[in-house]
Amino acid sequence: LNKKEVSIPDLLWAILKENENLEQIRIKFLLKKEDFDWLIEWYEYLKSNIEKEKKFWEKENLLKWGSLGRDLAEGFTPTLDNFSLNVFFLLKKESFKKIFAHQKEVEELERMLAGVEKNDVLIVGNSGSGRRSIVEEFARRSFLGQSLENLNHQRILYFDLAKVIASSNSIQEAEFLIDRCFYEATMAGNVILVLDNLHNFVGVEGELGRRPGVVEISGLLGKYIPYPSFRFIGITTFEGLHRNIEKKPELLGFVQKIEIKEITPQETMWILGERVLRLEAKYRYKIFVSFPALRDIVFLTDKYLPSLYFPEKAIDLLDELLIYAKREKKKVLLSDDVKKLLSQKTEIPLTGIEEKEREVLLDLENLLHQRIVDQNEAIFQISNALRRARTGVQLRKGPMGSFLFLGPTGVGKTETAKALAEIYFGSEEKIIRLDMSEFQRLEDIPRLLGAEGQEGLLTTPVRENPFSLILLDEFEKAHKDIFNLFLQVLDEGHLTDGWGRKVDFKNTIIIATSNAGYQMVFEAAKKGEVLDILKERLIDFFVQNSVFQPELLNRFDGVIIFRPLSQEDLLMIADLLLKKLQKKLKEKEIDFIITEDLKEKIVEISFKPEFGAREMQRVIQEKVGNPLALFLLEKRVTPGSKLKIDPEDFKVIYNP
Repeated sequence: LNKKEVSIPDLLWAILKENENLEQIRIKFLLKKEDFDWLIEWYEYLKSNIEKEKKFWEKENLLKWGSLGRDLAEGFTPTLDNFSLNVFFLLKKESFKKIFAHQKEVEELERMLAGVEKNDVLIVGNSGSGRRSIVEEFARRSFLGQSLENLNHQRILYFDLAKVIASSNSIQEAEFLIDRCFYEATMAGNVILVLDNLHNFVGVEGELGRRPGVVEISGLLGKYIPYPSFRFIGITTFEGLHRNIEKKPELLGFVQKIEIKEITPQETMWILGERVLRLEAKYRYKIFVSFPALRDIVFLTDKYLPSLYFPEKAIDLLDELLIYAKREKKKVLLSDDVKKLLSQKTEIPLTGIEEKEREVLLDLENLLHQRIVDQNEAIFQISNALRRARTGVQLRKGPMGSFLFLGPTGVGKTETAKALAEIYFGSEEKIIRLDMSEFQRLEDIPRLLGAEGQEGLLTTPVRENPFSLILLDEFEKAHKDIFNLFLQVLDEGHLTDGWGRKVDFKNTIIIATSNAGYQMVFEAAKKGEVLDILKERLIDFFVQNSVFQPELLNRFDGVIIFRPLSQEDLLMIADLLLKKLQKKLKEKEIDFIITEDLKEKIVEISFKPEFGAREMQRVIQEKVGNPLALFLLEKRVTPGSKLKIDPEDFKVIYNP
């Protein structure tokens, strides 16, 4: 271990290693050395906390549970009292819980509030990142006399602006009440107001002036901000700051800003450790949350809920887990329970490979061939990549699978992507589809990632649906710098969006399609050239003509060529498309008979090598779909009837 001293976690670790039975338990729950370090540190914290609570005569405990110091924080504010909530009462209800994160931000808040002139603060952060916990930790310190001297024993009040507006009969009355509350806070001298969601009340005027029913308080704030005895803490989001509050630069000039970053998984563990004790007590100790479950709440929410923020996303999952345990009458919550619940929320398979999914993975080639004619190489490579990703034996950090599909139009590139989305992800709606011909300029990059303070066409859908298939049509037409973005995605598995958030692509499959070099594919098909030789020639062609960079091509799990379809292939595709119609009519209890003559006639009419199967879809729609639709509207077709299409004139033959 390279240590001079042996700690308790070291001893525990050594005992586990020596005892075979204990070692098996450790392996079963995937416990690591650092887990023991955290557990012992947590135990020592609890032990010291309990000892401190026993000494009820100490000043801190008298302040918490007695009335000592209460008079110091009183003031005559009758109107304000009616529309505010003292943070002290919230703290007392939660037994003055300690905040384990954002300690630097709390100290920064104290320094700003203690200022002589500029002593108003704006806290900016994403929802769920712990903005209110900073206020509550400051309130705890202030009440217990642990803050700066001129901030101790202050009244920190959540001012409910929405309640003021709801209680008023007019905007003028609401503004009068707000003005009165601000006046009382100023005269009391020991009040610090907390204005939550400040962006809903500042900078909300439209281009044509104030909208009906909207209360704008920037003027009222500007009236009292110059007084040192008036202090407030505004809370907002980055979006609210850019959209509304920055419209009022004269107000921002008087306010100091604190930007809140997401806390670390380690800090979240401490918060959950404290919270789980309260929750177990709430459920009368009938439910026990194991350490592996607690650890996986943090680890898995960090990985699979990238659109939400610590600590809120972990706290919410813990709360849901306790409710789930109560409903299922579980006494002990384990790691598998966390995975099961998170799988339901995200639709990402997190538990061990179940029998149904095992069958899908083992039989993936056959399942894809039910929708895709031929193209054996594509299906083989896709199936292998998915099996590697799902069993955890892939080497790259990037997506589960990434493929470049090459070949002429209408040969099944897009249909393969749709089939894969339906079979593996459960629905074609899991496709995030982008036409890369719309991103040919350098200026289009912010549209993909999101300009500063805006959402992106690529990053936002992936953040919201991390278990998806990304389909990039006409990939060769994208700007060269956009290829560099995808180099990072394929290599590292993440991007940074316009909000500075990390977007994880590791649970996606990326399929890029391209028609580049399709003439070479046609020529090779006529000569019967082997696909591997054709692939080498195509890659050389791409590099020499600067279509794709060699480092980009090397990042794909597979560069796959879709060969042109033969007439035999088109016969099989015609059968698949006609069976779709047959299935829809079957739902109406009508039997649609598919004949070989009809399939051959459709192929004869639609066979154009340069369009593949695209032309066939149009022919079936026109020659089969239209006559069937007219016939069903004109005639009373009874359930159990049989219909077929005459291949000569495409008229419906009806057998009741």
